[in-house]
Amino acid sequence: MKEFVVVGLGNPGPRYVFTRHNVGFLFLDEFLKKYPPYDVGKERLYISYLVKAEGIHFTLIRPLTFMNLSGEIFDHVKISVPPLVVHDDLDLPLGRIRIKQGGSSGGHKGVQSIIEALGTSDFPRLRVGIGPKTSNAVDFVLSEFDDKELEILYKSLELCVEATMDSAKYGLSFAMNKFNGVRVI
Repeated sequence: MKEFVVVGLGNPGPRYVFTRHNVGFLFLDEFLKKYPPYDVGKERLYISYLVKAEGIHFTLIRPLTFMNLSGEIFDHVKISVPPLVVHDDLDLPLGRIRIKQGGSSGGHKGVQSIIEALGTSDFPRLRVGIGPKTSNAVDFVLSEFDDKELEILYKSLELCVEATMDSAKYGLSFAMNKFNGVRVI
């Protein structure tokens, strides 16, 4: 059975649940609603969810570190394939997603932490638009979505679940061609 690893980035705790920086965690919640796990494991630094869906074995990982320390989990989690990292992106408007292979962190401290921990930037990312930024970046990413924005976000997250499945089934290039130009609003 094919294996696919997904890491959703966010901050732990109730204070951060619906903040812009938590879209990776919100994505994991949406994925797990559609494809419930058959096993859940809780470690000190992360929670893992094992899912079998459409002939693929998924390992979904939710770091329990704060965003800027996301890479610390890789000293403890054992994976045999590069993870798809799902994270917020200030440079993409709300309602857009973008899949890419490798590259810089783009100033995202959680992604930078993973690059440092893995010793490479050559892993796939699923960037979820939260922009445009309207204030100080730190204040903006820690602010909550309003109701209208949440409606748009959840449409984006549904698209992210589909994009993740297509990435796992057909490859990253296929998913990039299919989803990178799509806007949910």
